[in-house]
Amino acid sequence: MRLRPLLVLGTAALIVLSGCAPEPDPEPTPTASATVTPTPTPTPEPAVEPEAAFDVTCDDVAAELSGLVGEPATPVDPALSLVSGPGWLPGPAQYMFQRAAGIACSTGDSSRNWEVSIVPGADSIVAGATERGGYWGEVGWCDAGTCIFEFPDGGVFLSASIRDTALGAGDTDRVAEALRRLSTTAAASIREVTYVDSDIVGMPCEYFITKEAVRDIAGEDVSLSTRFDGWGIPAEIYEVVNGSRICYFMSAEGNMETARSYLMVTSLPAGAWAFEKQVGTAVDIEGADAALASEGQHGQRYLDLRIGLDWIRLMTYDNGSGAADPTAYAPTVVRNLTKGVTAPE
Repeated sequence: MRLRPLLVLGTAALIVLSGCAPEPDPEPTPTASATVTPTPTPTPEPAVEPEAAFDVTCDDVAAELSGLVGEPATPVDPALSLVSGPGWLPGPAQYMFQRAAGIACSTGDSSRNWEVSIVPGADSIVAGATERGGYWGEVGWCDAGTCIFEFPDGGVFLSASIRDTALGAGDTDRVAEALRRLSTTAAASIREVTYVDSDIVGMPCEYFITKEAVRDIAGEDVSLSTRFDGWGIPAEIYEVVNGSRICYFMSAEGNMETARSYLMVTSLPAGAWAFEKQVGTAVDIEGADAALASEGQHGQRYLDLRIGLDWIRLMTYDNGSGAADPTAYAPTVVRNLTKGVTAPE
């Protein structure tokens, strides 16, 4: 562990994210001679959740939101909501704001819910998202049961979505006031916090698993998509601030709607603390410090791997005959991340 300034949190996309914007240029593919040999750092015992860089918690958020729309419909979860979320969100990406020294808080179901995230480093986040066509200025409105807010305030950036049938255009000002109280408090208390580095920050997809390795298991040629269909603040946090990647392997023929899906890899660098929150069946994967198998709400099959400090999720979808077992890909991913891999041409 070491101390870093808040804005230096990482360097740097596939399934539709909110907004439809130009995509960033893909990073160069490593040459055949390039080799990576990451050495996982031993996991601290116990794995400690990252510290927020300000004095606002999910309890504070819940208190403000309860004053607006009543008590939460479900227990408040310190993670991004899966209600109407993109397909890549379940798992590591739900905790991306904590990795960036911020908070994410959510509650509710499809009929009544809210989600609020606050993250430091507003200036660089806005600049990056704007450059990549994913930010067009402050947003703040309520109408027909929905409120959407997105704005920088001092050194923090706040995003919020609130859905309750009682909300209307006349609620915009009072919702804005409540959210500004949260952002102002956060901005006034920003401090430097401990940042845990990781060898997988910014690592190309080919170092997790190559198209050739997926092809050998899937039994047909595959293509690799690493780009979002749109860009926004979550994409900026996940890929640029956190240095995480989305790696989506699908059949070589067809497009995003018609191609057969084989594997998606997502990750949370230094995310062992969040891995420990997951529920699933323990699986023995040689070389991994821990592994859990579980299923999603729509037939997805997940295999979560803890390798040193890092959390990597392997996800398979129904390709017409049911979701394949992601365990088949795990030995290759673990070997690549623990012993190194020669990058493909």
